[in-house]
Amino acid sequence: MKLRMLLIVCCLLLPAATSFGQTAADKTPDVATEMRNGFNEVNGWVTKAAEMVPAEKYNYRPVDTVRTFGQLIAHITDSYNYFCSNAVGNKVEYSTPVENGATDKDTLLPKLKEAVGRCNAAYSSGTQLRPLFTNVGHTSLHYGNIITYMRMMGMKPPSS
Repeated sequence: MKLRMLLIVCCLLLPAATSFGQTAADKTPDVATEMRNGFNEVNGWVTKAAEMVPAEKYNYRPVDTVRTFGQLIAHITDSYNYFCSNAVGNKVEYSTPVENGATDKDTLLPKLKEAVGRCNAAYSSGTQLRPLFTNVGHTSLHYGNIITYMRMMGMKPPSS
């Protein structure tokens, strides 16, 4: 009976033990892939939120000292253009043409999607990781703002 139990335990532990023998490279994707996955996740939430919020709420702001919802989406769009352009070697200065322009839903959604396309190309090339990493952090920070705005508007954020 003891021999049978020992055999069963060995059969159960052998597959687990062999997985420990794999190297980290066998198990984990590379940094560029992880960054692209992080961008896709947070950008998916930002884009979905931009689509969910009704056009008449794009001028909503919790208090006078913060951006409107539309200005927040425009700011994220400008940052995508900046970080992702720099990631592929285009040395551009940060500017705010989208945020300083019209911030209504019909104007912003196409600009956001265009900037997302630029970022998808940058994350696929994986040339310079620092701006791509900063972009994920910056977008995550502002997605936190979006969550607060949506909750204050009585809406459920996409990540919830």
